[in-house]
Amino acid sequence: MGMQRSYRATVHTGRGVRGLIADRIDTCVGLPRLTPLEQTAPWVLGAFDLRGDLVPVIGLGVLHGEPIPWAAAADLVLVVVAAGFPLALHSARPVRIEPLSQSVPRWDRGHLQAGESAPGWLGYMDLSQLPLTARNVGGHADAERRLAQFEQRLSAQALNRLEQRARRYGDFAGQSPVASRTPTPAQQR
Repeated sequence: MGMQRSYRATVHTGRGVRGLIADRIDTCVGLPRLTPLEQTAPWVLGAFDLRGDLVPVIGLGVLHGEPIPWAAAADLVLVVVAAGFPLALHSARPVRIEPLSQSVPRWDRGHLQAGESAPGWLGYMDLSQLPLTARNVGGHADAERRLAQFEQRLSAQALNRLEQRARRYGDFAGQSPVASRTPTPAQQR
């Protein structure tokens, strides 16, 4: 019987570096164009299609009280598996990934809440406990507002680059749920 291996990683937020613990690391790719997700927590910036899976993109800084970051065409998303589901984490710069030592015993994840750290890994958040849905949120308008705030400093050229990435990461037919979105007037500058 083999041991399950987990990973710890760090991502760069607007105001610093945040640590996380994930069951598995899938990939790290350039930020694609996102689509809004209704009834989600404030730290869910949007989602994108990765090989047929809808992957929510999380702003860990927002979870820890930072404002919604401004996206840049050079930003990255680290796609991990947490609690059996894909999840992407926005990062302004390259990330650091390392396996948890096999000699370190696994902790009981059941007692951890969002924002809490696993024993022995101060500052690292266990993503299997991260809530993505939210009660009493503004629905589609709230999700659109968050995404518009995230994308507000992107030029039309940068948005086009993100659109191309979204199509490339999506299903094999080149279809993407965000392909029909158009830039806002502020983004067309």
